[in-house]
Order: sequence, then C-alpha cells, then structure tokens
Amino acid sequence: MTAALVLVFSVLILRMVLWIGDHRRERLWNHWRPLLAETACGELPSRQFPVLSQQNWLLFFHLWHHYQLNVRGEARIALQRLARRMGLHHIALRILIRSSNVREQIAAITALGWMRDVRAWELLLQRMHEKDPVLSFSSARSLVRIDPRSALRELMPLLPTRPDWSRHLVACLLLEAGPGLVARPLGEVLHNTPPAQMVVMVNYLRFADIDTATTVLLRCLPNAQDPELITACLKVAKSPQLLSFIRDRLQHPSWAVRVEAANAMSRLGDDKEIEILLPLLHDSQWWVRYRTAQAIAVLLHDDRDALEQLRVAQSDLFASDILAQVLAERTGK
Repeated sequence: MTAALVLVFSVLILRMVLWIGDHRRERLWNHWRPLLAETACGELPSRQFPVLSQQNWLLFFHLWHHYQLNVRGEARIALQRLARRMGLHHIALRILIRSSNVREQIAAITALGWMRDVRAWELLLQRMHEKDPVLSFSSARSLVRIDPRSALRELMPLLPTRPDWSRHLVACLLLEAGPGLVARPLGEVLHNTPPAQMVVMVNYLRFADIDTATTVLLRCLPNAQDPELITACLKVAKSPQLLSFIRDRLQHPSWAVRVEAANAMSRLGDDKEIEILLPLLHDSQWWVRYRTAQAIAVLLHDDRDALEQLRVAQSDLFASDILAQVLAERTGK
C-alpha cells in the first residue's frame, strides 16, 4: 500500500514538474515571438525581454533560428543584433567550450556562425574535424559565414575525405559562398584529388566560375576513362572550348555518356552541330534518342517547320518517332 502511494505521489510530482516546464516555455515563447516579429519587420522592440540564461537560451535559439532562415537582408541583421543584445553569442561560446551535449553544441555552433563571432574560429576549426557528420558540417558552415574566404581554404581539402557530408548541403554552402570565392580553392583541391574521389569533386565545379571549370575539364576530359567521371565532366561543362571533347563522346560505348554529351551539345553548340547529332537519333537506347532530339530542337530554337522537315526526312522509324514526340512536347502540336 505504501509503495503504491509513493508511486502515485511520484507520478503527480513528475506531472507537476512537466506542467510547470511547459507553462514556462509557453510564457517565454509568447513573449519572444512578437519581439522577434517586430525586429524582423524593422521596428524597435518596445517591450522588456528576459535575459537569456543557461536554462532558456536553447528555446530562444530555436525560435530565433527559424526567423533567421526565413528573412533576408536588413531583417536578418536586425535579428542578429537583437540576439547579441540578449547575450546569445556569450552563452553559445560558453556552451561550445563546456558542453558535451551534441544537440547544444550544434545549436551553439549555428548561432555563432549566424552572428559571425570570430572568437569561435579556432574552436570551430577543431569541431570541423570531428567524426560526427552533423557536428563537423555545422562547424564548416558556420566558419564560411564568419569568414568565407579563409573558411573555404580550410574546408575544400576536407571534401574528398568526407563522403558522410550531405552533397546537397555542401552544394548549398558553395552556392551561398559564390563562384568568386569557391573557384580558386576548389581548383587547387581538384588538382590533387585521388581518382576515387574525383567524380564527387568534379560535380562541385558547377559552383565555380567558367574559367576555373574549363581549366579543370580540359585537364580531365582528354584522359578520362571512367564513364561516371566523363558523365560528371560533361554535366558541368560550361564553355564552347570543350566542344571538340564533347563531340568525341557522342559515340562512347556507355549510353549514359552519350546522353550527357547530347545535353552538353544543346547548351554549348549551335545549329552546325545538328549534323553530328543526327546519327544518335538511331541509337538503341531510348534516352539517347530522346535527349538528342531535344538537343536538336534547342539548336533549331524550337522552329516547328524546321523540326517537321527534319522528321519527314528520316527513314528510320525510331528517329522519326522521337522527333515527333519532341516536336509535340516543345511546340504543343
């Protein structure tokens, strides 16, 4: 009987503690939400707000981070200024130094990156080499936000060795940094990248400038044998200087390479390339025929009459049918 009463009493105490915690969180949430909304809208907050503490900073961070991700320009700067007034940068730095909780560490790393707190630079460099992919990549992203040029010099050599980092997130990071900052460190890393990691790294050339991408591809394409690497190179080709190498890949044994060669021709060629594309309309692979017909349509500027004349001139049923399909898709008839 006594044990049952103790158990009931313990449950009641636990529920009360949870209720008090929920009530406190709701009160802080209701206080901070309009404060952040006013700040994001450019208004000077007139209300008093509680100073952040070790107990409530994480709740504030989640709400503040939501606003950071959904505003731009002056609104984002105003929110960062507000967070500094509330002491978020000081708490985040203490958490980064002292806490062993990975969830808190990631929140602190993200906050310090948004606020461009240079005091955290060395600590973030250390975290970027951690085994945990979320922790390490969060550190890399925050370093780029603090000082993109210096961060990219540190980050790029790691990319071939971190297959556990999301390629999508890496792409977003490079896109945010911009081609002017990405080009040089990426070019240097690609020069020394082992063949096993080359495909992944070549894909990131789409975030570099045209000159850098072309220089790397002029070095890679002539000697590339791996169909996957050739395909990756063709996908990021941006310059007509590469057309001779692209033409040579139109008859490659791998149908995936032939598809990307046809796609590249549509981006970089002109109507003089149509003659060299025509044999691919007879290809045994449907995707090769389809992408070739699309490339021809692009090079003809979707001229319906010219496409129709080309279709009628085909004696091969495959070629005639695929041109008819693309004609209907692109001209609506």
